Amino acid sequence: MEIRRETRGAIRILTIANERIHNAFGEGMAKSLLDEFDDAERDPAIRVVVVTGAGSAAFSTGHDLKEIENGSYQDTGLGEAPFLRPLTMSKPVIAAVNGHCYAAAFILALSCDIRVASRNAAFGSPGARLGMLPEGGQLSRLPTLLPRSIALEMMMTAQPLSSEDAYRLGFVSHLAEVGEALEIALSVAEKIAANAPAVISSIKNGLKDSDPVDYERAEAYEFAEARRLEKGADAKEGVRAFFEKRAPVFTGQ
Repeated sequence: MEIRRETRGAIRILTIANERIHNAFGEGMAKSLLDEFDDAERDPAIRVVVVTGAGSAAFSTGHDLKEIENGSYQDTGLGEAPFLRPLTMSKPVIAAVNGHCYAAAFILALSCDIRVASRNAAFGSPGARLGMLPEGGQLSRLPTLLPRSIALEMMMTAQPLSSEDAYRLGFVSHLAEVGEALEIALSVAEKIAANAPAVISSIKNGLKDSDPVDYERAEAYEFAEARRLEKGADAKEGVRAFFEKRAPVFTGQ
């Protein structure tokens, strides 16, 4: 399991590689992703970053829930920083979503500037089903990228959004055949990389600065509320039910 790095001209490709468990982030992979984003941001030769998953079944299914259950991921103190890092980069980041994209990986896709998805992709916000708050900008950024009612339904039902619906609603800008998401994302990246990098950076920053949503306030609420809820009985029951492959029995306690 690793974050693979490849460079093609001015484009840095980062591949989430842990196919045994659908490219879930385990054993330091989240920290490696953050380090790779930081490295690409510092490298003057890199103009665009593309992030994708290994294989053709999954972009990523988010955190390895075993690390959430035993507390080892919380102990790293990283939080959602690796998955939010594209938001603070001056360089554009494209998500080539080549399959299932759930939980923390969904936060990552939300944070990217452009999303390309293969037809077998699906976007999922499973927090409510696990007794956990959807965080990482889902309560604030997601309703700006999807119609508000669709975003609410997605989070409250914990049901995935198909790639076709994501494309129809504008969340995804390109819909690819299975196995072709990366190549289409690279085609977009090449067009961006051919343009003036300072202008590209200013476009990205200008859009962010003109956004009327108070993300800092929303993120502070998400963080505090998520930490409160993850200590509750329902969060423990949600994760336990996932591993036991049964429906959770929530009490609201």
